[in-house]
Amino acid sequence: MQRYRFFVRQILCIFADDFRIFALMIKKAVRHQIVERMTRLGDASLHQTGDPHEGFSQTYHYHNTLEVIVIKQGWVEGIVGEIVGKIRCGTVLAIGKDLPHCVLNASADCKAILVHVPSELLKWDESRFPELSHGIDFLRRSRNGMVFDDAGFADRIVRLAGKIASADGFMRMSLLMRMLHILSTASPTSTLRSEQYGQLLPNKQETAVDRAYDYLYGHFREQLSLADIAAHSGQNPSALCRAFKKSSGYTIGQFCTRLRIEYACNLLLNTDMGIAQIAYSSGFNSYPHFCTRFKTAMQMSPTEYRKNAV
Repeated sequence: MQRYRFFVRQILCIFADDFRIFALMIKKAVRHQIVERMTRLGDASLHQTGDPHEGFSQTYHYHNTLEVIVIKQGWVEGIVGEIVGKIRCGTVLAIGKDLPHCVLNASADCKAILVHVPSELLKWDESRFPELSHGIDFLRRSRNGMVFDDAGFADRIVRLAGKIASADGFMRMSLLMRMLHILSTASPTSTLRSEQYGQLLPNKQETAVDRAYDYLYGHFREQLSLADIAAHSGQNPSALCRAFKKSSGYTIGQFCTRLRIEYACNLLLNTDMGIAQIAYSSGFNSYPHFCTRFKTAMQMSPTEYRKNAV
């Protein structure tokens, strides 16, 4: 029996990473709240993906925008749909709406440019504007995850992302459209999601956990109680807590804190609001409590996060 147990432990150690990946993939992907509620016309930012304060990127998530990712330095390993792979420096990814993805691992020096194109800019009527059919087809194909493995092409997107980050108003919109044009007229090296598999999204039949997600997305800045969330979900509190943890990997309290911290990060990067005001606007009822939770999650204070933003 002891030899058998030793053998099982060895097998588990050998396949630990595979089990971790499988465990992520069988969990329901979480809708990314910040991307859904961008306060600017597009979001272009540099992320130190290998740093511990970027831990939220490891959440298996999806959103309703087009996400363009450029690996500027180092490498990143992740999941897109049901495919696991490593993306190296000089590669561009276009991840369409509702395609689950997350970061599993990254080199310590990894730097990635992220650009989110808001869904409001992508609602085009192909029947009225047939000249947009090529762009609409690109958006449709991007839902499988597109890879452009070309260092020169990646440099071009990086330069354009820098202009987007510093522009505003119609100029920002124009640059976003230019990026879409460049992507839609280039030939991808490959795709990251097999056509024969279905998307790893919530079932169309709404569950109690789905209703809990919806309630949290809409009310996380308020003072919530488990009783309120359970009542909205139509399930008793203890059963909901078990189902929510199994689905997302978070307790309801942890998930709510995550939403509040992400919202605070968005305000720190994109507004001039004072940190105390951001704390209360994000749903925290105590400034010291906000600072403690923020530092625990991001490995730096709110002031440092704003100062280090690129």
